[in-house]
Amino acid sequence: MRVIPVFLLIAFGFSWLVAWQIQASGGLGAQGPLASVGLLSLMMMGPALGAIVCALLFDRGRRLAALGLQGFSLGTVAKWTGLAWLVAILACGLAVPATLLLSGQAMGDPVAMITAQLAAADQDVPMDPATLLVIQLAIGLPVGILFNTVFLTISEELGWRGWLQPRLEGLGFWPMCLAIGVLWGLWHAPIVLMGFNYPGLGWTGVAVMTLFTTLWTPYHALARERGGVIAAAGMHGTLNAVAGVSLLFLSEPDWPWNGPLGVGGLAVLAAGLPLIAWARAGKKKRAA
Repeated sequence: MRVIPVFLLIAFGFSWLVAWQIQASGGLGAQGPLASVGLLSLMMMGPALGAIVCALLFDRGRRLAALGLQGFSLGTVAKWTGLAWLVAILACGLAVPATLLLSGQAMGDPVAMITAQLAAADQDVPMDPATLLVIQLAIGLPVGILFNTVFLTISEELGWRGWLQPRLEGLGFWPMCLAIGVLWGLWHAPIVLMGFNYPGLGWTGVAVMTLFTTLWTPYHALARERGGVIAAAGMHGTLNAVAGVSLLFLSEPDWPWNGPLGVGGLAVLAAGLPLIAWARAGKKKRAA
């Protein structure tokens, strides 16, 4: 277990150092769109850096397997990555009606929401907002899911699910998910305090983010068990791509009614946990 503190020191230390640089340069968005995305992407490399260093030092002879990149057939990886995409899309999709039901707000007009976002950003787009929405859903969303899957395979998920999850499996599935979920949430603390996902909530936002990551972790963990780190990255990447788009269908997408990140999304994730338990129990029975 002595290797885990090494991983956490590198993962948190590197990422929080980048977060400090973001804060020192004016906070989220102050660097301009490209630089801001670049810094956030660099921050996401902390868990991967920790995993790679630990695999090199402590997993000689089995480094790819220790990172979750070996030991699964191509067909298995493809199958579980596809399922991970679908589960994340379904969870984000169900979060919208759950939010509408719990909040009593009217369903949002996605075209009007895009128009408002463009106006707020003072951006001119040479096309009708409705056409832009169709392009975003038909082209931008699939491309975003694929790109995020690849990037998260070599960044966050290489650490949290690729390397760390097998190291904590001795705790049992649910305690392991709790431990990783809390660590994953707290890792986001610096940028959440800067307004990421939960603007204005401060440490309450960190607590909600930690609850969010803890509820998502069993889904990611199951994908990692069955399809390796690529399947887990597929789920995480789809979540990142779809969550923001789902907010277009809410008329008041502010906390606590901000879709997948709000009360509705948390309720959907909690409701699905018995299915995770059922899926894992079924595998144990077949193995026996």
